[in-house]
Amino acid sequence: MKKYLFFLPLLLLAGCWDTNQPERMYYLHGIAFDFVDGEYEIYAQIIDFTNIAKSEQPSNSDAIQIEVGIARGRTFNEAFFNLYKTMDERLFFGHLTYVIFSENVAKENKIRNIINTLIKYRELRYNAWVYVTKTPLEELMLTSPILNKAITLSKLSDPLNSYSQSSLIEPMNIREVLLYLDEPSHEAIIPYVEDSKNWITKKEKDTVYSVTGVGIVSENEGLLGFLLEQDVKGMQFMTSDTRRSELTLQIEGFGDPAVTVVIENVDTKIRAVISENPIQFDIDVKLIVQITETIDKAQNKKLIENIEKSVKEEIKRTYEAGIKIQADVYRLSETVYRNHLREWKNIEQEGKVPLTENSIRNLNVEVVQTIGKRTIEIPR
Repeated sequence: MKKYLFFLPLLLLAGCWDTNQPERMYYLHGIAFDFVDGEYEIYAQIIDFTNIAKSEQPSNSDAIQIEVGIARGRTFNEAFFNLYKTMDERLFFGHLTYVIFSENVAKENKIRNIINTLIKYRELRYNAWVYVTKTPLEELMLTSPILNKAITLSKLSDPLNSYSQSSLIEPMNIREVLLYLDEPSHEAIIPYVEDSKNWITKKEKDTVYSVTGVGIVSENEGLLGFLLEQDVKGMQFMTSDTRRSELTLQIEGFGDPAVTVVIENVDTKIRAVISENPIQFDIDVKLIVQITETIDKAQNKKLIENIEKSVKEEIKRTYEAGIKIQADVYRLSETVYRNHLREWKNIEQEGKVPLTENSIRNLNVEVVQTIGKRTIEIPR
């Protein structure tokens, strides 16, 4: 009798009846959204972990790392359920690393709605990276990294790795997009991605990802516009998160036709000048610069002056490009909101401070030149 009493509690223990077997699931790695003819179109990229060894290189170079499923629906959820109908296994959202929105989705102001629906999937994390594009989504979703590296290490999946070497466009994740849309000026500056054919193999040109600008999305108006190539360069000097960047100058009197310096660090401070009507802003930018060319003292002074001048021009150019599409690219409105709430309430229009080409009153750029491991202040 005692033997039976011992086994009775074991029958009451909870088992793992609702656990999903890892080999019986598809793992969503990336997803892209389009909006065509009044319907949602989704591109779901699933990944095969069995072909990735140590998350660095596929064990078989000829193996297919990814497949992309395409589905449409009148609503977001209908599109997903149409996708489920074509799948053999359950789709797991916990490994989603990036989301791409098409130009159509941004124009129709669907980004916020899609994100709000996505985050209701309990497995999804808020650190998935976000991008916008004009490139056909099928092309982007089928692009693989250089040298057939693991898809988990691609530029879209792991942007911080390449950002530490070239910090032109700051990556943004789902959490940050929601914060930017919720807070003044209610605009999110999302990296713009496209495909590039700058790499070649013996067989053919190798298509890779390239982040070449930003798309600026408003909470109320949808897509305000894109800042691409030259128009976006000023942004790298207006964030203290910049890790490493370059600036190429053409200076009269130097031996070479152009000189490139490496921007090692940026320290930017923005102050709102409330005494002015309308409100204006003073901006101070301090740069740590590495100069690799061998130059004399006279050339050094001239080079520093040209760096400061060029940085100012880049900052103004990007700001003016933003003004043309009515975008607050440097989030000046947030500066007023954080530090002068009463004044912000008096002048804000839909969360934004009215900005003009003359809203930047003073723009000061100070350069610190680094030589080896020593840092020296440039004499004025």
